[in-house]
Amino acid sequence: MSLFKAMSGAILCAAALLALPLLASARPKAVNTQVEKKNITLEDTAMVDGKTLAPGKYDLVIEGKKVSFERDGRTVLTAPCDWKTMPNKSAYNSVTFSSKEVLQEIEFEGSNQALEVM
Repeated sequence: MSLFKAMSGAILCAAALLALPLLASARPKAVNTQVEKKNITLEDTAMVDGKTLAPGKYDLVIEGKKVSFERDGRTVLTAPCDWKTMPNKSAYNSVTFSSKEVLQEIEFEGSNQALEVM
């Protein structure tokens, strides 16, 4: 009977050791909750998330995977976004549009991070 207890204890210990990496990988990933504020100027009308942005200066508030376009202290619209790394730092602020005036990407002067707007 003691051999049986020793074997069952060893099996239980081995199962626990095998399960440990699974439990460690099941932890939720840290979410970027840092709020970043940037400024851009749109020279032309732009479409963002199906809505129209008039030309002008906007304050961007980027929090996690969403960006808010603010003008005169009011939020004009909020859209999903994500950061992407570029091979080089941008020499100036710029925006990239699709052929249908949809704002796709914003680059910021001195940064190698571009904001993809979805």
